[in-house]
Amino acid sequence: MKLTRIIHVSSMVIVGSLLSFNVAAHALWLEGDHAEARLYFGEYAENKRETSPGRLDSIVEPVVTVVDTKGEEKRVEASRASNHFAIPLINKPAGATVLVQALKQAIREPQGEIPSPTYRRYLYARLGKGGSLPLDIQDNGNLLRLTFMGKPVPKAEVVVIAPNGWEKHLHTDEKGETDYTLLEPGLYVVEAKYELNKPGEFEGKAYGVESHKVTLTLYK
Repeated sequence: MKLTRIIHVSSMVIVGSLLSFNVAAHALWLEGDHAEARLYFGEYAENKRETSPGRLDSIVEPVVTVVDTKGEEKRVEASRASNHFAIPLINKPAGATVLVQALKQAIREPQGEIPSPTYRRYLYARLGKGGSLPLDIQDNGNLLRLTFMGKPVPKAEVVVIAPNGWEKHLHTDEKGETDYTLLEPGLYVVEAKYELNKPGEFEGKAYGVESHKVTLTLYK
């Protein structure tokens, strides 16, 4: 089963394009080596990683898939630790891709005094080049490509976060692509968010907006 079929999006008119990107908002991202990948929840730019017990527990049953260099996919279990989920990669070939989908997140109610929609959140994270995600960022040399359900997302904001927390805000062209350059060595996290007005109900609660957020981890 292809990764993009884990979440079903029916035919619709997307009335919300890529909305304003809030870097301060939490995201999932991956870090790792040949033996283990680690899934974090927090704000990479602020070096903030949520813990358990605590806000890390708000990540519900993340679906983790490892894609080998031949394109074969295998579901693996993620174990909750003090400040991350541990994803075993022992005996996985070099160059394997790790893809994460958190699809069962609780409905987010309006916050603060300013009226805002009720959200259903979908969180994704990528480490490597294989496979696909519903909202996906892939890199090809010095080119990033953002897609939603396999289709390019034009005029979208993409944020590249450097190891020291420095942020570069980029925008995709009509092909959903943008050039980028990594400067100093280290781990970079690329973030993008896509929202659309698609009312529904989840766990007995109504929502008005689907919010999709994805990260891509790059090492230089």
